[in-house]
Amino acid sequence: MSLIFRNGYAQDDFVRADLGNAGSYGGRKNSSDKIAKEPVIFIHGNSDSALNSKSTGGIMSIATGWTNSINYFLSKGYQSRELYATSWGNTNAMEASQRIHDCATLTRLRRFLEAVLAYTNATKIDIIAHSMGVTLGRKLVQGGLVTGGNCDLGKSLESYVDTFVGLAGANYGLCNCMGGSQQTCNKQNGFWPGDSCGQNLYTCSINPPLYPCSNPTYSAYLTSLNNNPIKIASYIYSAWSQDDDLIMFKDLVWGRPTSLIPNSTAQKVYSKLTHMQTKENTAADQYNMVVQHTI
Repeated sequence: MSLIFRNGYAQDDFVRADLGNAGSYGGRKNSSDKIAKEPVIFIHGNSDSALNSKSTGGIMSIATGWTNSINYFLSKGYQSRELYATSWGNTNAMEASQRIHDCATLTRLRRFLEAVLAYTNATKIDIIAHSMGVTLGRKLVQGGLVTGGNCDLGKSLESYVDTFVGLAGANYGLCNCMGGSQQTCNKQNGFWPGDSCGQNLYTCSINPPLYPCSNPTYSAYLTSLNNNPIKIASYIYSAWSQDDDLIMFKDLVWGRPTSLIPNSTAQKVYSKLTHMQTKENTAADQYNMVVQHTI
């Protein structure tokens, strides 16, 4: 990826050499290589990495990265100069409860999107995101002030995004965060799913939901994200598994699929896939969404 940093991005450490060859992916092999396809940017989730680093990340690592997806796209004629990923955070799953939608992460990933656009000179890109990468990725495109933070990501990038694919994202929070003390569940920029009203506390996962109010109050970050009228791409696809072992409860939060991105073009619901398998085992579907705009 070294060629991507010649325009002022060297300090961002998009390579992530600390993760070896798994820290990042993408770029020309030769400066004369032509970019023929819309670049695809992959954004991983909490405790994951750009490529599979599970074998080197220790016993608490779940980091399988985008290796399966990238290999599939390569088999369909894509080149490395048309596929991009960088790692954010670390791969220690024991620290997952501390990760939030913070300015440091959002600013860095926003600069990555801008770097890819500048490097490829693309008029359109595609984004495939998984888990926390979905709620990060949506804000990267929306731009603007970060709720719960003190930073401005700049203007919207919606006009540059052809397709946004969101896999197992907690767009309306996580029921497991009700009553939780983890930082990642906080009410400002975490995955807080909202209080119920009256005596119906902790009934987030019940279907139909039991609360006598019109709507729960999600975390400030998620509320701002979901209320933003910007359509983040020409095509938006949401996909999730009813057997997700992290989101659980058939993906429902107050009776609504938390992985369903507002204004989605279409949705795909899997069964018998874990949270990570929703990313790892669906490369063909990801390709079809991006290239064929089918699901």
